[in-house]
Amino acid sequence: MRLAATFAAALVLALLAVPSADARSRYVLASALPNSGLTRIFLDTFLAEMRQRAPAVTIDLALDGRLGGEAELVDQLKAGEHELHLGVLHSAIHYPELDATLVPYLFPDYPSVERFLAGPVGRRMGDALARRGHAVALGTWDMGQRWTTSAKRFETVEELHDIKIRMPEIPLWIKVWGGMGAAVAPIAAPEVPAALRAGTVDAQENVLSNILGRRMYETQAFLIETAHQQAYVSVLAHKGFWQKLPPDLRRQMQEAVDRATDAATDGVRAENAAILERLSAAGMTRVQPAPGFRRKAQLVIEKAARDTLAPGIYEAALAAIEGR
Repeated sequence: MRLAATFAAALVLALLAVPSADARSRYVLASALPNSGLTRIFLDTFLAEMRQRAPAVTIDLALDGRLGGEAELVDQLKAGEHELHLGVLHSAIHYPELDATLVPYLFPDYPSVERFLAGPVGRRMGDALARRGHAVALGTWDMGQRWTTSAKRFETVEELHDIKIRMPEIPLWIKVWGGMGAAVAPIAAPEVPAALRAGTVDAQENVLSNILGRRMYETQAFLIETAHQQAYVSVLAHKGFWQKLPPDLRRQMQEAVDRATDAATDGVRAENAAILERLSAAGMTRVQPAPGFRRKAQLVIEKAARDTLAPGIYEAALAAIEGR
C-alpha cells in the first residue's frame, strides 16, 4: 500500500512537470495591421480552419501594433518572441535589394506579383528571409492597390510640394515620395492616427482595409486614387518554430494558411468596393490624380529603383510582368 501510494505521488509530480497540451499548443500571431477588411477575412478563415484541423491549438492575436510597430515586430519574429506574423516590411528590412514588388507603379496586378515571387528572385528572397530574418514565408494575399489620403487636396506632382506625408519605414518609398517633392515623415503604423489628428502630417498612403480599420476618415478629407503600388500581405513564421512543429501540425497549419490567403484574395474586389462606399458615406471625397501624375512620378521611381535593387532584379520584374 505504501509503495503504491509512493508511486502514485511520483506519478502526479511527473504529470505536473510535463507542460499541458494547451501550453505546448498556444501560439501568438502578431501584426501591425488592424482586424478589418481583407485582413479580417484572412483571420476569420485561418482561425476557423485551424479550429477544424487542429482543435487543440490556440492562436492568440496581437493586432494593430499592440506589441509594437512593424519594424519592431519583424525584430521580435527574428528573435522568436512570437510564432506567426502578418506584414509587409520584412523585405525592406532584410533584403531590399531583391524585392522589386516594393517599386511603385511597376507591377500592374497581383498575378504579376505572384509570378515574380514564384520565380528565381522569389527563391532568393526566401533564402534571404531564412538567413537574415530567421523566418519562412507561408503565403501571401492580395490587398489591392495602395491609395493616398490627405487633409489637403492634391492632383498633381507639383502640389505634393505643399504636403507632408507619412511613409512606412521603407527607404525606397521615402526616396521616391521625397524625390517627387513631398516632405516625408517615416512613422510607425500604430502612431499614424495620432499623427494625423495632431496635424504632424497632412497625408498618408495605405491599402483601403487599413484606411477604414484605422478610421482615417475622421481626419482625412480626401481619398486620392494614386494606385501607386500593388499591395499584398505576407504570412510569416519563425523558422525555428516552424521546423520544430510536428509534421502533421505543420501540414494542417499550412493548409489553413492556404485556405485563408485564397479567401482574402478571392474577396479583394468586393471587399474594397464595399470599403470605398463606406469611406464615401463617412464624408471622404474621392480624387482622381491628373493624367501626368504617374508619368512624372516614374521619372523619379526608375532611378530610385535601379539605385536600390541588385543587378538584374528590375529586369526579372519586367519579365514577370510580361509573363515570361
